[in-house]
Amino acid sequence: MSSHPGPDKEEDFDAWFGEAARKILRDAYFVTRNPKLAEDIAQEATLKFFKAWGNEEMRGKILTQPGYVRTTIYHCYLDHVRVPSRTSQREVELDVARHDKSSTEIDRDLRLAVLALGDMERDMIVLHYYHDLTIREAGSQLGLSPSQAYRLHDSALAQLAGLLDEGKA
Repeated sequence: MSSHPGPDKEEDFDAWFGEAARKILRDAYFVTRNPKLAEDIAQEATLKFFKAWGNEEMRGKILTQPGYVRTTIYHCYLDHVRVPSRTSQREVELDVARHDKSSTEIDRDLRLAVLALGDMERDMIVLHYYHDLTIREAGSQLGLSPSQAYRLHDSALAQLAGLLDEGKA
């Protein structure tokens, strides 16, 4: 098994990436809230996707599981933050010039709480609040009936509230 896809697979990757590039960057920005860092994270994640593209099972995950793509982006961010020589804490934090300290901490806490949710709950919150889909539309994207979507949304909000309350204690 090679770590690089063959020529035919590269064309498939190029086609997929042409459609996915903006979403990868948007998801990276959601995690980092820093445009420059988001570009770096998106590039690292794209490189991982390219290397995995030659493996049919991994390519299937990339193509069919949006949660896998988001998780890879998040892990790239964590790898980036964990390596102190790569970036300073100041570069990782939100642009403080645009936010006062209290809103920066709240924003960071909220993002971390959303990332701590289960896959379905996180997807519901991201689709509804960050991609501006209705709860029904988000549920439909997740393969849920309208009633299941509303229950999932309520559950996700309750879990978020619990996670945020734990952070304040």
